[in-house]
Amino acid sequence: MRSNKGNRNNNRNRRSSSRVSRGGRQQGEYSPGSDYERDVELYRQIVGDQKHGGSETDPHHYAPSAGDAGRPRRKSEKRPPKRSTYDDRYVDQYAGDAGRPGGKGKKKKKYRLNKKGRRIKRTICVILAVLVAVSACAVFYFNSLLTNLDKVDTSNADFGINSGVSTDLLKYKDVVILGSDARKNEGYDGSRTDAIVIMRINRLTGEIRLISVMRDSYLKMHYTDGSEIYSKVTHAHAYGGGVNTCWALNQALDLNIKQFLIFNWKAVADTVDSLGGIEVTIHQNELSDLAKYGNETARNVGGTYHPITKTGKQTLDGVQAATYCRIRKTSGGDTGRARRYKATLTAIIKKAKSSDISTVQKTAEKALPEIRTNLSKAAIWGYMLQIGRYDITKNISWPHKYYGGIASDGVWYAIPRTLESNVKWLHKKAFDQDNYQPSSTSLTESNEIINRMGIQ
Repeated sequence: MRSNKGNRNNNRNRRSSSRVSRGGRQQGEYSPGSDYERDVELYRQIVGDQKHGGSETDPHHYAPSAGDAGRPRRKSEKRPPKRSTYDDRYVDQYAGDAGRPGGKGKKKKKYRLNKKGRRIKRTICVILAVLVAVSACAVFYFNSLLTNLDKVDTSNADFGINSGVSTDLLKYKDVVILGSDARKNEGYDGSRTDAIVIMRINRLTGEIRLISVMRDSYLKMHYTDGSEIYSKVTHAHAYGGGVNTCWALNQALDLNIKQFLIFNWKAVADTVDSLGGIEVTIHQNELSDLAKYGNETARNVGGTYHPITKTGKQTLDGVQAATYCRIRKTSGGDTGRARRYKATLTAIIKKAKSSDISTVQKTAEKALPEIRTNLSKAAIWGYMLQIGRYDITKNISWPHKYYGGIASDGVWYAIPRTLESNVKWLHKKAFDQDNYQPSSTSLTESNEIINRMGIQ
């Protein structure tokens, strides 16, 4: 009779001898016996001959890995972490080995806003949304105002700009402002321009230099039938509108003017009143002309003239400012009027820069419908948005040297003496171009004026 000890030894030997070989090499797996061992054998047959992180010869030392899905787990083993083998969350946590699990990358910290942070974030979003809505309303509103402009289409117009001049003055933009002598209830067509001021704007710095041109300057222009004639530059608008004035100035002075603004004295008065008045300096020789023409101006622009009786710096209302711009008889002639017009324009820009949005809005509502221009809405928006950076640094009067008198046709002119030398002087003062050589077009016109008038 065999002892129990012997039986146990025999059973152990049978288990050792029952090891099987698969694929030509020993696998170190137990033959089917207990339920656990049968399950292990079935699992190994399904997944194939793989290394699972433990010993090949001892399944009891099995180490779980990402490929262990479906293998029965022993009670002594810990449950593996519930994590995808390779997903976006794992890649986000590890930055090593191109996001491969187990890489040597440093684990990233994850930050989460607390309740206070989330409230701040929501508040910022609301504020931004309100700002966008207000801006959109403002754009829509001002665009509706711009539709009231007296718009002139000049897309196919000839402005008489020399190609070489356009290249030389590339960093400048020239805009001419024309003050029409049209009276109340009169349109701009056929009117003369009592005031001609060129705004020379430096595109890079925003610096502005104002160039006033005497209305009686003797220059070449187009007549109503398209022929070329010589006359006072104030007549250029009467013969061919703003384009004709630009053409005359570009041909004679070597400029690149493509944009113009035309307004009458009522537009000046309404602009000044909407801004709440402008500050200018009144001189002694201007008082008599102001008193003489103040009531006439009031009848033309509407309103009442309040007499100006003292000199020095003071605030003018709309009617006073319009009168101040247009007087010339005993207060300096055309030169004095050009100076006053530039002083008024400078004061308007200065006041607009310091005004709040409601004042600018009121001014636009009142003045824009009274202005004729070829400026696009985009161009006007550009000037409005940049008004804060504009700075008027210099006032220039042209021509610098001229003969003022009655010519053989019985008309008084301001004849450049000569056009060539005045153009050289202008480009030095306005554009900082030393030793400037006028274009062949300007030189030809200069010689023609000498031949016609006999004045050098």
